[in-house]
Amino acid sequence: MNTHDDWTHRAGPWAFSRLDGMVVVLTIVFWTINALQLGARSLISPTDFNQLDGVILARLASLGTGIILTLSMWLFLRRLGETRAFAWFWRAAALGLVVCLIHTVLNAGYFRLLTDYHIQAGEHFLRPRNLASTYISFLWPIMTWSALCAVMVASDNLRRQQARTAQAQAAAQQAQLAALRLQIQPHFLFNTLNAVSSLIGEGRTQEADTTLLRLGAFLRHTLAAAPHDRVSLASELENQNRYLDIEEIRFSDRLLRRMAVEPQTLCALVPGLILQPFVENAVKHGLARSLDPVTLEIGARRDGARLALWVSDNAAGRPHDSTRGHFLNQGLGRSLDNAEQRLRLLYGPDASLRYGPGSSGGWRIDLDLPFEAAA
Repeated sequence: MNTHDDWTHRAGPWAFSRLDGMVVVLTIVFWTINALQLGARSLISPTDFNQLDGVILARLASLGTGIILTLSMWLFLRRLGETRAFAWFWRAAALGLVVCLIHTVLNAGYFRLLTDYHIQAGEHFLRPRNLASTYISFLWPIMTWSALCAVMVASDNLRRQQARTAQAQAAAQQAQLAALRLQIQPHFLFNTLNAVSSLIGEGRTQEADTTLLRLGAFLRHTLAAAPHDRVSLASELENQNRYLDIEEIRFSDRLLRRMAVEPQTLCALVPGLILQPFVENAVKHGLARSLDPVTLEIGARRDGARLALWVSDNAAGRPHDSTRGHFLNQGLGRSLDNAEQRLRLLYGPDASLRYGPGSSGGWRIDLDLPFEAAA
């Protein structure tokens, strides 16, 4: 990526940035300290130099010149677009040698024009010895300024790189979450459309119409939210109830639902559709394969700063094999991988997922998340 473009396109090539402001403050502070140092040195001088008319004005002119020349260096170096600390410093140091010479000559000119120093001291204008002394006095703030600016430039570049990396990671996570969420839709959609087709074939048009209306409400809700958004548990449960309303059309005599949800958990934030694959699998692999009524339970409990969620069923005849291989054979491996990836992207190691046979038969999926209340 072109670093020059980063510098010039943030808000225009001459836009005043936070880094520019820091450099302006640094420059004023450095040259003010330098002026005070030179003034203090002259105070202890045995000559009557400080009594000359125009000395203060000459010093102020020199101070302003130092600030202007150094800031001109900054503008020139900024236009070059270099952001590597060492390269920036050596460029600034080389340019500073020239700028320091210009400043030294101008400083001597101010004292010649505004004071009688050269006449009273009997010295020639631009005397090499005095010029060398003044040059060294001006050189240290320029070199120190160059080093500090190099560090500030490198730090600003690192900060912008981190911001770009964070943006890229956020975009990648959003794309991945979108892909993971869209894996949920096909199975359910095809099953529902097949159910509608069966209802129409059986002449149950009213039920088919109700199913389509419920499907539309479910899809509007699931497709409206951004894939990386979290929703309140109340909203997530409402959406799962929409799903179960649809499935009740198919299994009206055998699907029982139970909500074991503590009221204080309804405001908790959870990943949207995080329960959907487990509820769907309980219907597909538990209810659809059982001849007896099946109770599907969705539960939520708060434990301090943690939120426990679970989906369980009591379908008889499901195998008591909780290995990953069994889940893959049953078509559930993708749902588990999907949920685990989403939890990892959103919470890192601060969330977990467990699964296996339930204590009273059937299957149970447990999720453990940080408890975060919606505003």
